[in-house]
Amino acid sequence: SNGGLLFFDEIPHFSKSIIEAMREPLEDHTILVSRVNSKIKYETKFLFASAMNPCPCGNLLSNAKSCRCSDTEVQRYKNRLSDPFLDRIDLYVTMNEISSTHTSDVTSQQLHNQVLKAFQNQKLRGQEELNGKLSDQDIVKYCTLTNDGQDILDKATNNFTLSFRAINKVLKVARTIADLESSKTIEASHILESLSYRKR
Repeated sequence: SNGGLLFFDEIPHFSKSIIEAMREPLEDHTILVSRVNSKIKYETKFLFASAMNPCPCGNLLSNAKSCRCSDTEVQRYKNRLSDPFLDRIDLYVTMNEISSTHTSDVTSQQLHNQVLKAFQNQKLRGQEELNGKLSDQDIVKYCTLTNDGQDILDKATNNFTLSFRAINKVLKVARTIADLESSKTIEASHILESLSYRKR
């Protein structure tokens, strides 16, 4: 899947060994395969996406159906994913039920154009990698914050005890949000939106 998309559906049902093995390629964008007489390194610069239910029966967040799971079962289900693995995921989005009255704020074509423009903005800055794959050095170079943006990030770091990895993920997501708005700097609003996508 290097250069493409890797999707895990119902991720808690994958074996623990497979999930934990994902930590290296997600963090380092490479994976080392060792055999008796040789070692081979493969690039793993893929876009990783996954999905899971809120609980084993799937009805925890439903307005129309009753959840049949106990608190213990829900917690055991969530605990199948370790914190070190979850710490390597950039975005967390809870999907709620929809109805026939729900409408979208943007069309697919409008969103497509926004994404292309964000890619162009990243390339025009001279980045060799897109925002999601920036190295620590490139984050310092390309993720320029306004004073207000830095203040918000500093407060979040203290309030949520953010790790170095977590801070960098917030910055990369905020950089993308800024690119979608064609903003050269990362504003306070971009940091706040980025923080809203963190694991809770």
